[in-house]
Amino acid sequence: MTADQYLWSILLRECVDTGPFSPVRGVQTVLSPIIQRWGGNRLLNIHPSGSFMKGTANKSGTDIDLFISLSEQTTETLKEIYEKLFETMKSNGYTPNRQNVSINVRVNGHSVDLVPAKRQGMFGNDHSLYRWRADTWTKTNVVTHIGHVTNSGRQNEIRIIKLWRDQKRLDFPSFFLEMTVINALSQQYGGIGHCNRVQS
Repeated sequence: MTADQYLWSILLRECVDTGPFSPVRGVQTVLSPIIQRWGGNRLLNIHPSGSFMKGTANKSGTDIDLFISLSEQTTETLKEIYEKLFETMKSNGYTPNRQNVSINVRVNGHSVDLVPAKRQGMFGNDHSLYRWRADTWTKTNVVTHIGHVTNSGRQNEIRIIKLWRDQKRLDFPSFFLEMTVINALSQQYGGIGHCNRVQS
C-alpha cells in the first residue's frame, strides 16, 4: 500500500454524510424550538456551519455545528448570551459543555456544537462571538469562511491534518488549521483526491 492509498483509506473511513437527508441534520429540528424560545424576536436564524458545511468533517469529530445568529439590537453582552444559552440547554435536560466559542450538547447520539453570535450590523454577515477561555470576543463571518475553504479544493488535506491534530491531542483551532493548510499548498497542484461524501 502506497502512502496515498493509506491516506485515501483513512479519508473513506472518516467520510461524513452531509446530504440533505443526512440523519445528523435532524438535530436542528429537535433543538430549534428550544433555541427559538430562548432567542425570541432577537433570533435571526439557525443554520449548519463549520466543518459540516465546509466539507472538512470527519466521523470522529463533532457531527455538526449550528450557528445561531442574533440581531445586532440584542441588548445582552456576548458573555450573557453564551451563559444564558448554556443554562437554557441545561434546564431542557441536556448536559452542555462549554467550549471556546461554542456549547456542546449530545442530541440523539450526535455531538452538536451550538455557536451563539450577535450580528454586527443590519447588512452583511459579520458577527461577534464570545471566547469563553479568554473571556473576550472575536469577529467571524461564517459565509466567507465556508466559501474560502470549499473553493480551495483542499478539504481532504485539511481533514487529514485535523485527524493528526486530534490524534496528538493538540489544541489548535480548526479555522487556523484550515488557513495554514490552504496557504501551505497554495502553489501546489493535485492533491489526495476527493472523498465522495455519501448523499442520502
